[in-house]
Amino acid sequence: MSTPKRRGGTKRDSWRTFHRRLFLVRRLVRGPADAATLIADTRAAFNQSDDAEDIYPPDARAALRHDLAALRDEFECCIDRVAGSYQMHDYGRLALLDLPNEDLEALAFLLSTFDDQSLPNGASVAALLDRIVALLPAERRAAIASAGRAVQLDLPRPSRSVEPHLVRRLRRVVGRQQISFAYRSSFVNEETVVLHRVAPYGVIFRDGHHYLDAYSHECGDPAIAPRYRLYRLDRIVADSLHVLPDVLPPIAPPRPRYRLRYTLAPAIARQRDIALWFPASEAHFLPDGSAEVRAECGDLWQARQILMRYREQCVVHEPAELVAMLRESVSRMAEVYHVGDE
Repeated sequence: MSTPKRRGGTKRDSWRTFHRRLFLVRRLVRGPADAATLIADTRAAFNQSDDAEDIYPPDARAALRHDLAALRDEFECCIDRVAGSYQMHDYGRLALLDLPNEDLEALAFLLSTFDDQSLPNGASVAALLDRIVALLPAERRAAIASAGRAVQLDLPRPSRSVEPHLVRRLRRVVGRQQISFAYRSSFVNEETVVLHRVAPYGVIFRDGHHYLDAYSHECGDPAIAPRYRLYRLDRIVADSLHVLPDVLPPIAPPRPRYRLRYTLAPAIARQRDIALWFPASEAHFLPDGSAEVRAECGDLWQARQILMRYREQCVVHEPAELVAMLRESVSRMAEVYHVGDE
């Protein structure tokens, strides 16, 4: 006696096949994968409980081959197998990300900006943008090329690039463990390197350079007390970075805070549209058109760099340490330019 055929079996099988194929597209957007990984990831997405029916039939590899062939034939997807891994090169009719023109202009801006690999996470952002563009229909991809560059970022370009593997290693230890590295400082000759031991707390991109924001425990000079410092990543000697077993404390050492007060002349402040460079900035506009700004800062060196761009249109009143630094800079500039020699 034959066993009665289950009703709905064909429909259920079609449902499984349809959802498997959609998931394969989604998984290949993430990146290349071999057959075993594709099958395992698909099962992990659909087989959520022990009693769940397997998303694949008994011969899973044959089903995978049929699924990939269907994506090629029915949706014109371009899927190749390279070095044992399947890669999606073109999504064919599944390129469903049809963005409005405003979004295409924004995408064109990002593509032109992050074409510069020296920007922070430049390579990763560029790869992400390439994935997004690949999901666009062909005519929308062509529209990006004609979007133009109405807005541009004017950033200085570093003369030396930062090794990507150095940034990746730092990411893994920032806020977690102490590190040591050999460093080339601008205060010593080019051949001299100094070993530093620091607690890393972040990576900053500023004025065209990548900096490691770290608390320096040792810097080769016992007379210099531990303090926060910024280290140029391109000055860290290649392959000198070592991760130490010392785990960082749950609370970072307190950062220095300075109360900052300066006045901007009417030529800068009269239109009341000044830039506020520092945390907790408060601007008080005076009747003569000038502005007094009160703020906080934690890095007097950086504060000097910022405020000196105003030249004679800015007078710093406090803190006293910053005033002394500015006087020293002005005095040295007067020597360099032979002020008073004539």
